[in-house]
Amino acid sequence: MPVVRIEMIEGRSDEMKLSLIREVTDAVTHSLNIDKEEVDILITEVKKKEWAKGGVLWPWK
Repeated sequence: MPVVRIEMIEGRSDEMKLSLIREVTDAVTHSLNIDKEEVDILITEVKKKEWAKGGVLWPWK
């Protein structure tokens, strides 16, 4: 059973996350030729103040 982990900055709506989950599930099931019930997706939301890129805290410049 594949597990897909998605980490992203907080703030997206439940509808957006559900859309993401559906599309990722479709991609995995298509690529691996498996049933959607075999795919687990874990979303971790991170506070903006705890996310850095290139040594710079959010917002990146």
